[in-house]
Amino acid sequence: MNPQTLLVQVAVLCAALTLVNTSNIGADDDAKKSRRRKCRCKKYIAQINQDIDKRLEAFENKFEKYLKTSLDDLNKNNDDVHLNVISENMNETRDTLKKESLTLKRLQRSIHTQEISVETLNANFQALDTIVRNLSRIVERLEWTMRSSLEFRLTDVRTQEEAANTTPEPLYPTDCEAVYASGGMKYLGDYYIMVRPDRSPTPFKVVCKIIEGAGWTVIQRRQDGRENFSRDWEDYKHGFGRLQGEFWLGNDNIHFLTTQGDYELRVVLEDWEGGRHHAVYDRFRVSGEDQDFRLHVSGYHGDAGDSLTTYYHSHDGMAFSTYDRDNDRRLYDNCAEFYSGGWWFNDCFESHLNGMYYQYGDHDNYFVRNGIQWNTIHRYSSLKFVEMMVKPAKSPKLPNEI
Repeated sequence: MNPQTLLVQVAVLCAALTLVNTSNIGADDDAKKSRRRKCRCKKYIAQINQDIDKRLEAFENKFEKYLKTSLDDLNKNNDDVHLNVISENMNETRDTLKKESLTLKRLQRSIHTQEISVETLNANFQALDTIVRNLSRIVERLEWTMRSSLEFRLTDVRTQEEAANTTPEPLYPTDCEAVYASGGMKYLGDYYIMVRPDRSPTPFKVVCKIIEGAGWTVIQRRQDGRENFSRDWEDYKHGFGRLQGEFWLGNDNIHFLTTQGDYELRVVLEDWEGGRHHAVYDRFRVSGEDQDFRLHVSGYHGDAGDSLTTYYHSHDGMAFSTYDRDNDRRLYDNCAEFYSGGWWFNDCFESHLNGMYYQYGDHDNYFVRNGIQWNTIHRYSSLKFVEMMVKPAKSPKLPNEI
């Protein structure tokens, strides 16, 4: 083989390899940019380094192969002139190869530097992402705080507007004695006053009287027979009648009145002969509906005689009964139905102030005592007038009292 031809081939080969490497590196750079967009920088840079190492190794192998072939040809020809020429060309080619090798090494270092820069950039991006997330949470909390503050201010404004437009609820006395003690009752007669006991959910109207220097709350009145007292449980629970005439204040209201403290009961009675009597009980209380409005009464004194707490048929401790709610102790019939009115029946009674109203006190049946009865006054005739009233007790309750 002609040594000059061989030298030319070697030079062409070097130029071709240089162009291939340069073009491949350019292509790899484009791919590198694309893969950076896809966040695969590390993997791609490693691949570029592997490709560069492989191409350097291939280039060196090919160069050594051509160099060996050229030396073999020279040994066969033994031409000193040609040998010197080829040797000089080989030296130039070796220098060129070294320059190319240094260029590739610099490229490798540059790529390595870029790899480090990419890692640093990724770390910076992660730190920036963390900062953005923290700022987002802070903004959300600030937004929530501002919204809550605005809603609270709007609610507060609405509340103030509602309070300004709402008439304040009036304060009510707890009973007639509270009215009397405050100077609201100065003259004899009936007073019609709204009261609200401590545990009552709503106020209600009552009749107040002044008797013996105290304010009494009337809970029942019988005077002319215009009101029917043979009523069911609900009527007796809520009350019925007219405060100016006959009425029952209601077991609920009586319960609220008499359980806000110690109360006493006063019963005023009048017969058809004009006799007036009274019975006072130092302790009087009515339980709630959950105990069937059970009666608790004791401490009688007065001139009417005791017809509530006698040994026989005592009404103390008895539950309230109506014709539709039989709570008495009689086994064979309903006392409230038989005697025409609701009461705290035992088996059956010593008093019954809610019975039928008989003009002139005469019963339809002498032996059926279904009128207005207080046995210590008239056992077989009905009374003309009755009032039951309560007020706070004068002295505290003793431990063994109800």
